Amino acid sequence: MSRLEPPFRAVGRQIQARPVATLLFAVLLVGAAVVGATGLQTVSGTAAFTPADRTYAAYQDDFQRGSLVVLIRGDVTDPATMRAIDRFDRRMSDVREVTDVVTPADEVRARYGYVPGSSARIEAAVGTPESTIITIVPTTDTSQAEETVIYDAAVEAVAWASFPAGVDPVVTGSPAFTAQLTRVIQESTRTLLGLAVGLMVVALLVLFRGVPLRLLPIVAVFVGIVYTLGAMGYLGVPNSTLTSAVFPILVGLGIDYSVQFHQRYTEELESAPPREALPRALAGIGPAVTVAMLAAALGFAATWLTTSESPAFVWFAQASIVGVLLTFATAILVLLPLLTLYARRQGSSGSTKESTANDRPPRADARPETDDGLIASLLGPLAVTTASNPAAVLLVAGLLMTGGLYASEDLDVLADSEEFSPPDLPARLDLDAFRAETGGGSDVRFSVYVSGSDLTHPTTLRWMEEFDAAATGIDEVRDVQTPAEAVRRANGGELPRTEAGVERVLDRVPDEQRVQFYNDGAARIVVVSERDLSTERLLAFGENVQEAVALSRPPPGVEAELTGDAVLSQRLTYGQVTSRDRITGLGLAFVFGLLLVYYRHPVKATAPLVPMLFVVGWQGLFMAGFDVPVSPLGASLGALTVGIGAEYTVVVMERYYEERERGASPVEAADVASRRVGSAITVSGLTTVFGFSALVLSPFPILSDFGYLTVGVILLTLVASVLTLPPTLVVLDEAWGAVHGRWGRDDRVNASAGGD
Repeated sequence: MSRLEPPFRAVGRQIQARPVATLLFAVLLVGAAVVGATGLQTVSGTAAFTPADRTYAAYQDDFQRGSLVVLIRGDVTDPATMRAIDRFDRRMSDVREVTDVVTPADEVRARYGYVPGSSARIEAAVGTPESTIITIVPTTDTSQAEETVIYDAAVEAVAWASFPAGVDPVVTGSPAFTAQLTRVIQESTRTLLGLAVGLMVVALLVLFRGVPLRLLPIVAVFVGIVYTLGAMGYLGVPNSTLTSAVFPILVGLGIDYSVQFHQRYTEELESAPPREALPRALAGIGPAVTVAMLAAALGFAATWLTTSESPAFVWFAQASIVGVLLTFATAILVLLPLLTLYARRQGSSGSTKESTANDRPPRADARPETDDGLIASLLGPLAVTTASNPAAVLLVAGLLMTGGLYASEDLDVLADSEEFSPPDLPARLDLDAFRAETGGGSDVRFSVYVSGSDLTHPTTLRWMEEFDAAATGIDEVRDVQTPAEAVRRANGGELPRTEAGVERVLDRVPDEQRVQFYNDGAARIVVVSERDLSTERLLAFGENVQEAVALSRPPPGVEAELTGDAVLSQRLTYGQVTSRDRITGLGLAFVFGLLLVYYRHPVKATAPLVPMLFVVGWQGLFMAGFDVPVSPLGASLGALTVGIGAEYTVVVMERYYEERERGASPVEAADVASRRVGSAITVSGLTTVFGFSALVLSPFPILSDFGYLTVGVILLTLVASVLTLPPTLVVLDEAWGAVHGRWGRDDRVNASAGGD
């Protein structure tokens, strides 16, 4: 008997005796969860993919306050256009979160004191540009919520300013991108959750015909998701691009847990009244489902521990772990009391139905069984064939695994956090248009944050020029912009000889230009790369720039460090991709440790993981065949595969050893286990696929690709469970018997974990 059976039996007795009280407790928790969910925040953009970093925080405060930009295309020197710009300027200057608004109207007012009605006079002040920009600078330490307020105010101010026909004002910049992305994330979360629930309704109606109240598991899962949202609010785990993927995953896994409890309770009612059926059902199935749930949670934990520097992936793992635990809990707190009340209403108390060992599943099984049917009739002979030829089956599986591991080395990589967003997002299109208009194009700008004393001293400026020369020698460098260059340009091509002379030159530089290089006692150097660099070349480019900083030897008291979104976010996301083998290995170690503690036997801890190793390799072939790139989220799928897939293999393995204890040969045990349990895990696996498949319809490429990948991998997991687990069990079984010299009571693998 499993060590977990007594506590589950006790829980079953309490729920059976007090179903209404249990439901009231669940409802109270819903109320608490709703309160917690009100504190749930949404974080999007590069902020979700950049870690806490002191230099980066200082750089953001001084040079990257999330300035909002309005790109004006059209006749800028038309007095009507300039008056509209002036109206916009005055309107936005009154917004509390805005510290400055820089517009061409500033130059016109500085020259004339007002906006003249003559295009010629305006041209004399600003020239004849085909386009211009308005820069809205927020206050320091502006949150994403406050940036959204500024963005909304700017959109309203553009409409209020009444730009003339033919002039196209576009509100863009990082805050605009973040604001729109935040709304898309919130809408996507609701849409994906609705799709997952809808697909699950179809799955339950089609795959679980004949099961009473077959849609009830959806109620339990929905409550579990409400609990998860509340817990995220209390724990400070925000919603983001990646955490929106958690809810379809929870629907798929949560339905699986609930269906197992549901089916087992229904089966126990065939031979026992409700007061006995529920404790029996929980004692029989609770331990196995608990192991499955913990294995899935440990898969997510592996992702958490290996990506601790990247906020978005940590939030994804945290939300997933909490969600898995809570959907498991609601299967007990919500589903089982409702089933108990239903059974009492149906008058099942005291009534029994005949059940034999051949038509009723043993308690160790974690799935509904089907003795007859097309799936069972196919799986039985298939298991006999594979179990009778273990060497050939495992050799083919191993060769495919090796091929997949090689194929995974040449897969494309999706590591640019901007590419995670929907390609047709208006703010993304506007941002691309702005970059093209201002000459940024698709190049990447790396910033060197310079801090310390004497930043305007000629010695420091000469060091900046030495760095310029060193960086220009890098192949990928297209341009280097330094404060020294700005000072030379403002001083007729010469550097002043004294710090006071430099300060006098800087006093002549317009504020909007000066703050690009000097601000609040810090300086910035900008290094511009070539366009369209691959992720690998971009990371190498950053390393080369950092080496150039070191080679140029900053003067004493001056520190220079490479920083910015391009440096931190891409380095971390690419690091997540390249560490996928480490994530998978950690997931394997976690699940192996769990199974070893639970079963206390190396064979039963090892056998369920062998098919998962095959799937990890086959995954590479699947991705190469369907041209699915490796994303940071997909990199964690190896560990998740081990955690989720172990559930299926554990169920088949437990039935296999149960048949061995009854005296069956290894091949016969594999036959019975596949026929009696294989069809059930196939149906249950397909149900899980329905929940995960909602991700395929996500507007976010990183989630859509992850959806395709998870659906494919779950299907591969089912294939591995029915094709490679029987021969694996036979080989390990016979090897264990050979080591001990015989198959006896003392030497065989116990069918029950922690058996007496």
